[in-house]
Amino acid sequence: RLSRRGRTIIFSIHQPRYSIFKLFDSLTLLALGKVLYHGPAKQALEYFSSIGYECEPFNNPADFFLDIINGDSTAVAASKEDHRPVDTGKEVSSENGVAEDNVDSSVVDVLHQKYLNSSLYQSTKEALGKVELGRGSKQRVSKQGHEITYANGFLTQLYWVSKRSLKNLIRNPQASIAQIAVTVILALVVGAIFFGVKLDRSGIQNRVGSLFFVTTNQCFSSVSAIELFIRDKKLFV
Repeated sequence: RLSRRGRTIIFSIHQPRYSIFKLFDSLTLLALGKVLYHGPAKQALEYFSSIGYECEPFNNPADFFLDIINGDSTAVAASKEDHRPVDTGKEVSSENGVAEDNVDSSVVDVLHQKYLNSSLYQSTKEALGKVELGRGSKQRVSKQGHEITYANGFLTQLYWVSKRSLKNLIRNPQASIAQIAVTVILALVVGAIFFGVKLDRSGIQNRVGSLFFVTTNQCFSSVSAIELFIRDKKLFV
């Protein structure tokens, strides 16, 4: 329902079953930092069948792909007779720093090379080439001048951040009510202290003192807003 309203939804599915997997439009398989397949999900089984990896009946395609990458399927076992591993060194995952012992680098190299020789890779490469040609002139201009690191301008960012902050303020009124109460009490205290100040030299000094006190208080109270930037920075990044 949210996606139909124009929202982008990102979520993680661990070991999806077939009823979920068949809903996928495109599929990208990665292992040890190399692309093993990228294309329509419906053509994935046909592609692996064409390079000699047949999916067994009643086997979940998602599990079948993992088995191929990990070297656990019967198709990989048969293929190992033809492709002897040259170097089965351990690869360290950049995500969690754990050595990936179960991934055979020789199998990954073979699958990656077969993908590079496939028509799927050629079509993807041509599509990316057209995109790069279209952006080539724009990138040269941006590199010469000031390089823009954000997709949107300052006013757009300010609008959406302000809108988000306003929604948080409306949805969590307790904090704002407390701030208003503190400000009103402080105003009454300061007003009571400096009430009825006369228009003479001491009165001018009292007014300067009151203005200094109010300004200092406002400056120190606004420092607490820095916490919001620190807390929400990771979310925005």
